[in-house]
Amino acid sequence: MHNPHDPEAQWAAKGQGKHKKEHVGYKVQVAETVSEGELEKGEPTKNFITAMATQPAIASDDAGLPLVEEEQAAMGLDKPSAWHVDGAYVSAERLAQAQSEGRELIGPAQPSPKKEGRFSVEDFQLNVEERKGLCPAGQENTQCSRLEEEGTGKVSYRFEWSTHCHDCPLREQCLGKDQRHRTVVVGQHHTSLQARRQEQRSKEFKDKAKARNAIEGTQSELVRAHGLRRARYRGLRKVRLQNYMIGAACNIKRWISRLIWLIKQAACQNPASATVTATN
Repeated sequence: MHNPHDPEAQWAAKGQGKHKKEHVGYKVQVAETVSEGELEKGEPTKNFITAMATQPAIASDDAGLPLVEEEQAAMGLDKPSAWHVDGAYVSAERLAQAQSEGRELIGPAQPSPKKEGRFSVEDFQLNVEERKGLCPAGQENTQCSRLEEEGTGKVSYRFEWSTHCHDCPLREQCLGKDQRHRTVVVGQHHTSLQARRQEQRSKEFKDKAKARNAIEGTQSELVRAHGLRRARYRGLRKVRLQNYMIGAACNIKRWISRLIWLIKQAACQNPASATVTATN
C-alpha cells in the first residue's frame, strides 16, 4: 500500500508487544562526534553532528551505517577510529570488518535465539577458524562442515556432536524431542561475535560504551527543538534536505553556545580585559 500523497513514505514497526511502535514516513541515522573527558559545570556540549543520513522507513540500521560513512566522506571527514553504537548496528560481519580495518565498533551484540530450557549457541565455545567447538558438557565436536549458499555466496559452518549425545547427562537441556544429536550452525565471522558477547559483560566494556549515551540526548534535542519527527515535505529528497537543515541548525546553536561560554570563561579568568570604558 502507498500513500497517494507521498508514494515514497512507508510503514514500519519497531519492537514487540506493548513496546511496539509504528510510523509512516522515513528514517534518519544521526551521527555526532564523541568528546573525551567530562564537561565542566555549565559547559555546553563539545559534540557536533557529522551526518544526517535519511533512509526509507523499512531500511535497516545496519544498512544505515555505510550511508553515514558516505556522508562524512563527502564532507572530507576521515573514517572514525571508533564507532559507538547500539545493538542494531552490531553484527558478526560488522565486527570482523572493523577489526580488519583497525577500528573499533563499540556496542552490544544481540543475544542468540534461545528456546526455553535448551542450550543456545552462546553456551557453545566455537572456533570457526580451527573448526573446533566444545559443547556445554565439555565434549569436542566430531565434525564441522563448510556450507555456502549458491545464490548469495553466504558462508556458514555446521558443527556436529554425533557420538557424545546419546548418554550425555545434559541431553534434555540440549536436544529437541526427535533429535538424535546436536548440531549448531553459525556464520563465518562467529568468532568475532562470540568474543563480543563475552566482552560486553565486563565492567571495562560497559564503561567504554557509556560514550554513546550522549546521542540519546541529541535525538531528543532534534525532535523537541527542531521538529525532526515530522516530515514537512513530501518525497525522500525533500525530507533529506529538511533533515540536513535541522542538523545544521543544531550545530550552529551548539557552536554559538560554546563560543559564548568560552568568552565568559575568558572574562572570569581575566576581568580587566573584559572591562570597557567610554570617554569623550
